Amino acid sequence: MNIFPDSFSIEEIFKVALGGGQPYPHQLETVKNIANGKSVVLRAPCGSGKTEACYISLLAMRKAEDFPFRMIYSLPTRALVEDVCYRINRGIKKLGSPLAVSPQHGANSMDPFLRSEIVVATIDQTVGAYCCTPLSLPVHQGNIPAGAVVSSFLCFDEVHVYDHLLGLQSAIVLIEHVANLGLPFVVMSATLPDSFIEWFENNGKFADKVKIVEASDDDVPKRHNRQVILRWRGKILEAKDIIASAKSFNRIIVACNTVDRAQTLFQCIKRELSSAHFNVFLLHSRFLEDDRTSMEQMMKASLKKQGEKTCVVTTQVCEVGLDISCDLLLTEIAPPDALVQRIGRCAREGGQGRVDVFDVECPAPYEEVELNNCRNYICNHLDGKKIGWNEEIAFVNELLSNEFEKILQDENLRHRLRFALGNAAFKGDRRAVEETIREVFSANLTVYENPSELSYREMLNMPWLNIHVDVLKKYLPKIWHIEFGHDEFGEHKPNVKKADKLYPYEFYVIPPECAEYSSELGLVLGAKGENLQTQTHDTLQSMVFEYSREPWERHVDNCLKAFDKIKRDELHSLRLLAKVLNSDLHKVEGLIALCLAIHDLGKLNVKWQREIGVYGKDSVPLAHISTKPKTVPHATVAAYATREIFYELIENQHFTTAFELAIAHHHHTRAGKVPQYNLGWKEIYERTLVKIVKNYDLSAEISKNIITEIPYEINLDMPFVDIERRRQYAAYCIASRLIRMCDRASFAVQSLA
Repeated sequence: MNIFPDSFSIEEIFKVALGGGQPYPHQLETVKNIANGKSVVLRAPCGSGKTEACYISLLAMRKAEDFPFRMIYSLPTRALVEDVCYRINRGIKKLGSPLAVSPQHGANSMDPFLRSEIVVATIDQTVGAYCCTPLSLPVHQGNIPAGAVVSSFLCFDEVHVYDHLLGLQSAIVLIEHVANLGLPFVVMSATLPDSFIEWFENNGKFADKVKIVEASDDDVPKRHNRQVILRWRGKILEAKDIIASAKSFNRIIVACNTVDRAQTLFQCIKRELSSAHFNVFLLHSRFLEDDRTSMEQMMKASLKKQGEKTCVVTTQVCEVGLDISCDLLLTEIAPPDALVQRIGRCAREGGQGRVDVFDVECPAPYEEVELNNCRNYICNHLDGKKIGWNEEIAFVNELLSNEFEKILQDENLRHRLRFALGNAAFKGDRRAVEETIREVFSANLTVYENPSELSYREMLNMPWLNIHVDVLKKYLPKIWHIEFGHDEFGEHKPNVKKADKLYPYEFYVIPPECAEYSSELGLVLGAKGENLQTQTHDTLQSMVFEYSREPWERHVDNCLKAFDKIKRDELHSLRLLAKVLNSDLHKVEGLIALCLAIHDLGKLNVKWQREIGVYGKDSVPLAHISTKPKTVPHATVAAYATREIFYELIENQHFTTAFELAIAHHHHTRAGKVPQYNLGWKEIYERTLVKIVKNYDLSAEISKNIITEIPYEINLDMPFVDIERRRQYAAYCIASRLIRMCDRASFAVQSLA
């Protein structure tokens, strides 16, 4: 059942991953429930090893035939992705496991096709990939990562940080998808209210599939002697409060609600605290990835060094996953789930700690009513009290339970969200995907004097920062809007123009006369700076092939050879597809092999061959030449011409459509036009297809079921699958991924030939 010797128990696996430490009861219970075929909702205190419970569940089930071989671990922020990815990598190495772990977010797209066994991603990346509208790939390649999401072990961590109305509901839409397919999932957080737990317990869709796992302070030894006292200060946080506190405390974290506020306080205290031998750090969301990583490493080292004086000024980025601890937390008031997470950074390893909560002049980025409720609860119930797990849960339940209950019970909202996701998938609209996840309208921003002088790839690889659009409005019309477009052939179509309006999730360039970037302060708007420099690596990765002259039959053979290798790694996807189709594995492998044999059938269109210089049906037809030709579309031709074969083999219209569109979309996810065509070289494609039919025991009459020509342009009956037909959508995504991965891998096979 697991990848370790039979003598290894789950407890021993945990001990190795934890560096000798004993696993907590909730960690063991999570793994055992997953091993018994259940999904898990886990509520446990900050720093109690929820991450280990997930990846060790995957490791323990590696040899189980019906368990996914890939885990997609979703988180709310980029910083948290980096932190958790490092943590999982460290545990995996201790265990000697060969599994690959990769981060996936807007500033670090290491695995855009989601090939690694463990992918750690932001929630918007996961939802975008699910909708065939990836945020870190050109949209025309969107069905490649989609096939991974619909067939993986999905884990949703720190779900309290997701936008309650949208992000949380989007996660539930994905959870409903995998549950419908019989796949496992884990949802976890330290600050989920009881109403969230009860919804899973009482929901008929999940009641017999989900186990609730609860932890407590008693389960986590380092919290046994933790004594954290909270004080309500009832005033605005000022620099002098931080400086005064530095006389009594050596490890201080200052948590602000906005970046501007954090930058201002940092500048006010840095000189004086530095003269008092403090290491002073600033950490927020407007740092470039390398600078932020470097800052985090120095900050963590300083906080952990015995006797070192450290002050960290930060924002909401400290709330989740950042494994740091202080003796004193000075924080601006925030909603209960955010505040509990901030409190979790105080005396994180046990011992004495103090939390001082300050008022704010402006509620932004939160709502005034939620801060008023929080202020009243703190004054009446928490001021001067010790704060432990029970107090934290009571705080969250009092202020959030009703909100979560209303949201979760709102089936109409979830239906509208599913419709919005389906619409985003149908159109390939990234903005629409993002709008289903959060209402914090942020855009991508970089600093450059004249972006028109940059090439497409240089623009693509500029260092991009995430920033709220409202903050940028006063800099109009000096800002440029960059559109990264692609045509049906995947060719780049960039568009640079001055912005007259600002839209969330788009790409903008601000001139250096309006913004300055430094490794110490991050991006400072309103200051005068210099151009940021384009990066040498690809931010949005896309494999670029070097084409060479290749006969049509050889390309098919190379694709099938690639499938022989890839299907070993994608075996679970094939098994899941067989389950969806109510078929056997051998037949499903045959269906994919058949797709690969016919995916380029449209290139045998006489007009297509003529346009690449092949004349006459006695000539050897080609699949590729040394340059990428601009010819008539061929993928939709292959799909339309062979649709009757799949009707005969599958006998289910919905699944037939899924395979038809998987073939049609093997170059562009939303291709739909079928040009006039006339197929030649019948003896060649029949020879190829008959061999597939025979090898996989498929029963189909090839000649009878191929539509060899149409005299006029038409459209496919359906341009895209219905995302709400979960099984049809899963079949489409899995088949599409396999076809495109094998097609791409065939170039490596060709180079070795």
